Amino acid sequence: MKNLLLTLCAVIALGSLTGCAATLPAQLPAGFQVKPVARSDSGTPFDAGRNGHFATVTDGTVALTDLQGKRVTVANGGASALSFSPGGHRLAVALATTGGSLLRIVDLNGATLGETKVAGRITSVAWRSEKEVLAGALNIRKYSFGSQMVSLLFQWDGSGVPVATTLNDVTLRPHVAKLPEQLLYNQLLIAVSPYRDEIAFTSLKDPPLFTPYLRVLIRNLDTGGGSEVGQVQLGQGKVMYAPDGESLVIADTDKATRRISLPEGKPVENWPSAAVNSALSPSGRYLLLDGHLYRKEKAIATFPAGSRGVFVPDGSAIAVSYQGQLFLVSGLEDAAAPAPPADLDRVLRLRRLRSQGLITDQEYQKQLEGKESTR
Repeated sequence: MKNLLLTLCAVIALGSLTGCAATLPAQLPAGFQVKPVARSDSGTPFDAGRNGHFATVTDGTVALTDLQGKRVTVANGGASALSFSPGGHRLAVALATTGGSLLRIVDLNGATLGETKVAGRITSVAWRSEKEVLAGALNIRKYSFGSQMVSLLFQWDGSGVPVATTLNDVTLRPHVAKLPEQLLYNQLLIAVSPYRDEIAFTSLKDPPLFTPYLRVLIRNLDTGGGSEVGQVQLGQGKVMYAPDGESLVIADTDKATRRISLPEGKPVENWPSAAVNSALSPSGRYLLLDGHLYRKEKAIATFPAGSRGVFVPDGSAIAVSYQGQLFLVSGLEDAAAPAPPADLDRVLRLRRLRSQGLITDQEYQKQLEGKESTR
């Protein structure tokens, strides 16, 4: 009976989309509304900005679309990654070129503000600030004995030459190197800490006589210090920071997901759904896993298989891509991400010391006790 009511709510919401053939067959609770907002080719990247803009790939072009339906083309060619800046006024676009990738920054009118070429295929783009964009890229060179895979982090302010840092350098056995490209290139996905001082990412490990897997690591962008905090299987490379900045949501198995504390990597929360096409809302109240939308630890909605989602930065809705269409699902009771602590400089200094191993996590926590600097 409960599932029937949920389905009826979804049908009613979709039926209100008069004159539009696009539908999202989802089971949604009462109060949720669905609206198609843009075209979005299946399997391509997309993002939702703070100012009611959506970035999608359609028929080999990258476009910006607003809630009124105005569409602006910003790049020709398929994109490997799209990401709005924190303020929503800029969009970072990663495009494949001969011998590498093109990283471009555009404004909401589609005007190019800066672009640069980088080596390798860009697999992930994220913003550290309104002025600094981060891009993860993979270089794969094939040899007779196997293939060399180098993971690179590029830090770029929109002008000049990006600063490149090697994150991982691994030799792949021949049978591993022959895995589908989609699987190999989908293992370097970068997440930026809410404190904007640290990244989490995965790197491939291919030990002799064992099954290859992904290491989950954190790295302080100022000190370069960090540590391994977990391991996941191939195909589960996406990691997400919780709003507290002190925990990550990662895959547990191919059927479950967990949240781990940093930097110890201890499990603190679990969900019975795979970390497939996952997304976390700004306040952390909602979590999308393999088409299941959780509010805290309770599943409240189900989206069709193959759909993907990204939350709007103010927490009011989630943009869902399904079968060539991007839908805006509103009615969420979320909020924007928590504001930085009042003594942010002090917290960042302590986090730098912890990343270098100069203080323990216990010492770090003790320094924060009774202070406003906790999130």
